[in-house]
Amino acid sequence: MSRDIDALASYTLKHLRDRWWTTRWTHWVSSHLRCDPGERLVHIGCGNGEIDVALALATPGLDVVSVDLHPTRARHTRELAAEVNARALALAGDLRALPVAPGCADAVLCIGVLQHLPDPASAVGSLAALVRPGGRILVVEPDHEARYWFSASPAGERAFAAARDTLGRWHREAAPDAPSRLGVHVVSWLREANLEALSVELLPVSESRLGAPPPGVWEARERILTATADAPGRGVDGERLLEALYAYRDEADAQGAAFVEVQHALLVATLAQRPPSPVGAPPSLDFARDT
Repeated sequence: MSRDIDALASYTLKHLRDRWWTTRWTHWVSSHLRCDPGERLVHIGCGNGEIDVALALATPGLDVVSVDLHPTRARHTRELAAEVNARALALAGDLRALPVAPGCADAVLCIGVLQHLPDPASAVGSLAALVRPGGRILVVEPDHEARYWFSASPAGERAFAAARDTLGRWHREAAPDAPSRLGVHVVSWLREANLEALSVELLPVSESRLGAPPPGVWEARERILTATADAPGRGVDGERLLEALYAYRDEADAQGAAFVEVQHALLVATLAQRPPSPVGAPPSLDFARDT
């Protein structure tokens, strides 16, 4: 089982911007944002940069500006773009101090970033401020309450219940203002930022496994849980999670070929635009934070 939507290892969804990406996603994003050559697309949370390069190549002449919290990812994106001669500029920065000017973007893309922030509503305001009149924004975030889990192992059901309760509580303690049904709130926040909502779409993502998972699956789960529990006040609950995981592993091994595990997650994609204005051109980028 991939750890990308593994409810036993994380409350949030992982790697939405890279491991899940396919050519179909590139076409889907392009059809929603409707960028033309010469326009500017700002992608917040660019990750490893593959999405940005794919979008730049899909629309020749499109200026893609990639922003990520981690300077190493920004550098990797620049290097990747240079290898294929794609028009992608990568900058380091976060939503509290964006390295681009308000109103600079014909299109803004943000996938799976808000779920990691303590105040996603304010972050949406920062994203919306980037959109010029007539420009569009596409935000994709999960609805954590729509998670589905099935295991043929009773120990697996107990492990899921323990992970759901404990990991969810830790997440709420770290981000008390972040709603669990995050994705469905984005449309309201964009409207509060004076943007016009165009559509809300549900994007299901599922993974399943038949037969007992190999040792590497359990080792990855153990490693992620151990790292997550390595914080003040989490020791006892962390040990309980690991005990539930070990019991599940043993029961899965005993079931062998009869083992079944199914996981399902739901993403909410919100598309909005800033009403067109007859005056003014988008301001230029502020490159002061290019690192």
